[in-house]
Parts: sequence; structure tokens; C-alpha cells
Amino acid sequence: MKTKQFERWSKIRAKGQLSYVITQSLILLFGMLIGHLIAFYVDNYDIKLSLFFYNKMPIIIFTVVFTPFFALILWYIQEAKFNKESRLRTSK
Repeated sequence: MKTKQFERWSKIRAKGQLSYVITQSLILLFGMLIGHLIAFYVDNYDIKLSLFFYNKMPIIIFTVVFTPFFALILWYIQEAKFNKESRLRTSK
């Protein structure tokens, strides 16, 4: 882990795990929604937003339920890298 990454993660982890998971989940959710919305607009010229939500509701529900778990996994991966790096830096 580079010094810049180490310092950035220090700031992120100071805000807390819950803040990180919520922020990352919302970013992933909105990114997926925008991607699906663009694809829907490209495929269908006669567009109704209600039709989009009707067709994509299972994907939206799946995304809302599982993105926090994905963000939590990302948190633990970053924490492991951070802890390894902090042990290396303190042992020098």
C-alpha cells in the first residue's frame, strides 16, 4: 500500500465502517440504476419511467439488499491491507 493510499484509508476508517458501507452502497446502487436506465433508454424509444421500474424491480431490490454486503467485503479487504501496512511501518 502506497503512502497516499495509506493516508486516504486512515481518513476513511476514521469516519467509521457504517459510513463507508452506506456511502459505497449508495454509489454502487446509483451507478447500477443509471447504467440500467441508459440501457433501457437505448433499447426503448417510447419510454415510460414507470415501465422501467416495473421491469427492473427485481434487479433494484437485489442491488439494495446485496450492495451493503459487497461494500462490507471491500471494507474488510482494505482493513487487512491497512493493518498489514501499519505493522510493517511500526516494525521499521
